Amino acid sequence: MTATNPQSHEIDEAIRQRILERATEINTKLQARLSTAAEDLEAGSYLAALGGLDGIEKQIDTMRSLLLLIR
Repeated sequence: MTATNPQSHEIDEAIRQRILERATEINTKLQARLSTAAEDLEAGSYLAALGGLDGIEKQIDTMRSLLLLIR
């Protein structure tokens, strides 16, 4: 199969769509975590906000890597 093969294009598009779906799932989770951390900060719960942000870098890196795949 070559890159100009219609079947190959369909497979490429399906993979692209799955990557975008996964990146969107991660984005939704990130937004929820950041929203919760913001609410914690507003309530003066600094340690709760810090805990909510713990490990968020891994999710951001994963999303970045996924998006780079379809660049």
